[in-house]
Amino acid sequence: MDGIHRKSAIYETGEIILSLFDQGEDLLWGRYERQLPLCAFTDNGLNCRRCFNGPCRINPFGDEPYQGVCGADRDQIVMETLFQATLGGVLETARALSILEEPGAELPDISMDLPDKTRGRLSAAGLLPVRRSQLGEVQNSYFSHKGYLGRTLKDLIRLGLIHYALLKRIGNADDKQGGWEGSPDNGSANLLFVGQPSAALWGSLKKHIAEKNLKINLWGNGSSPASPFPLLADHGTPELALAMNVDALILAPNAGLPSLGPLAEKLGIPVILVDDSKTPEQTAAQAIDAALRHKGNAIDAGPFPVPSRIPAKYPALFEKSGAIKEALKSGQVGGMAVIIGEGNVKQTLFERTLSLMEKCIEQKCPVLLAGGLAAQSLLLEKELKARTGSIYSAREKELDSIGIAPLTCLGGFGRIPELVAFLRNLGYRKESATLPAVISFPEFHRTATWALAVSFLALGFTVQIGTRLPFWGSPALSEILLKDWPEVSGGTLLASASLPDGQTQGQQLISAIKATGKE
Repeated sequence: MDGIHRKSAIYETGEIILSLFDQGEDLLWGRYERQLPLCAFTDNGLNCRRCFNGPCRINPFGDEPYQGVCGADRDQIVMETLFQATLGGVLETARALSILEEPGAELPDISMDLPDKTRGRLSAAGLLPVRRSQLGEVQNSYFSHKGYLGRTLKDLIRLGLIHYALLKRIGNADDKQGGWEGSPDNGSANLLFVGQPSAALWGSLKKHIAEKNLKINLWGNGSSPASPFPLLADHGTPELALAMNVDALILAPNAGLPSLGPLAEKLGIPVILVDDSKTPEQTAAQAIDAALRHKGNAIDAGPFPVPSRIPAKYPALFEKSGAIKEALKSGQVGGMAVIIGEGNVKQTLFERTLSLMEKCIEQKCPVLLAGGLAAQSLLLEKELKARTGSIYSAREKELDSIGIAPLTCLGGFGRIPELVAFLRNLGYRKESATLPAVISFPEFHRTATWALAVSFLALGFTVQIGTRLPFWGSPALSEILLKDWPEVSGGTLLASASLPDGQTQGQQLISAIKATGKE
């Protein structure tokens, strides 16, 4: 674990990593180091596993092999990588929704969420309305023949629109569940849920705790699109949360981090699985009992207390669109920066995110955090204040007059439709590309997060990517992604194979906000 880059931009994170390292755990960074050097073919999207004739890989320098067994060239194979990553991310969100509600419900009408011109353009292209059944119809036709490029680009946009409609249903389901009320008690046991909780299990946990008046803090992490739990600032990975006084861990089938269970067991933390052999009531009772017993047997509280709760409620910012519009006109607010994502082990955690946030604060652009980064908002705010000093305090005072803050936590992806409505209110009837806002993804690793970037592109927004993605093995396709693809919806993609540093991307973000704010 000592052989790669600095792990995190947050000082406290380093302390937690070292404490676990002293116990013989090298965590995801150690596992990443053992994977080095990474396969350059796969890293550039030039490795294809579409069928069992392969896997095939394409020489990036034009020499043999320049085709797969089936005859696909580098452009077609990279497109397949892109398409499958997008489809996989949409399906991940669809599975989360299936946990929250009865299967089979149709997707909501999203046409009224779109500006008039965008809605007309997408309708003319046959991309509206979206239906759940279309998930079984989309395909990478470009793989069959390059003459199908336009069709494949439309299906990518269709996937983005379907994903947005899924998030809209998830947001509605999340509201019906209701969040956890009250503040955390430092003397209570801490129960962490990783994955998507069902409505039945969430209801059982709340009921069991309330009926017996138990001292339990319930926590979620930012990886779930909908979470009734307050988000735990896990410093970028749930592995580190296990060193923060967690007394029991509930692992859902879609938790997606195989290391978590064995690590928890090694640290003596009970692990509860959500399976069909137990009712939600039994799972809730087992988890709560395990957390209380672990808390009762603990010798001391440990050096890393659970961070303060992030309120899981409708952000007051969304109710201030009128005041923000006036502030935009007067120059009191320079624009809005939406920053979405989660840690990526290839990058120093949060460094790029903080670079963007610093530039935004300097240029009077409030920041809205969503996804896994939203869970870290308290940590990020603390570090941001240390880096910007009096500038942050000055921005707080300036924005207080209109009732907003320099940094707002939105929560999980289920809040995205509310965010879209808020941004549209800032520029009534304007195209998304002309709104004074940019959607930035400075660091992420989940395909569902990439699918969300595609959703924003499909809605016509300007989207910035700060993680190197395996789509750059084809220069011709890179041009298509940056020019032809966004033209279908009117969106703009800010991305490149030669990933610039965080400060350069921060300046790019501000320039794009200023450009999008013009008619």
